[in-house]
Amino acid sequence: MRNKSRLATIFGSVIAALALGIAIPGSAQAASCSGYQCDGHNPNIQTWQSGPVTPYDIDLGSSNHLELRWGKTDGDQYGWARLEYSSIPPAYNITVERCNKGGGSCETGLGKKAAGASGWTVKKAGTSNTYTTWTPMYYNPSTKQVRACVTPTAGGTKRCTAWY
Repeated sequence: MRNKSRLATIFGSVIAALALGIAIPGSAQAASCSGYQCDGHNPNIQTWQSGPVTPYDIDLGSSNHLELRWGKTDGDQYGWARLEYSSIPPAYNITVERCNKGGGSCETGLGKKAAGASGWTVKKAGTSNTYTTWTPMYYNPSTKQVRACVTPTAGGTKRCTAWY
């Protein structure tokens, strides 16, 4: 009887440990990230081999600044948009666009986030009132190109960085 009790305890512990490992996203999930499977992942929890860097950015005025960010993980390159602003979030949505190089198929509106979006916005370290909001990351293989875009929520002209 004692052995059955020990086996039940060990079995229960193993099942609980497996459940925790599966239910809690973390570095194990980020480490296995590759290719299009990583689309929509949060770049702030990703482990990067190189980057992140900003190859292109545009000044939107009123202390608002849009950046295209990129980095490499597991040998693959990814891009995402990041909006920096002071104090009050501007009425903007930020997105990523991914297109085939040389024309053809495009994906627009990827990772749409409103400036100030909960869970996707942080106060910039060392500042009293500067914030950044970012989109999820998107795979950027050698056959594709990406750019960051911002669109006023009340209507207006969409503005984008250069293609990378």
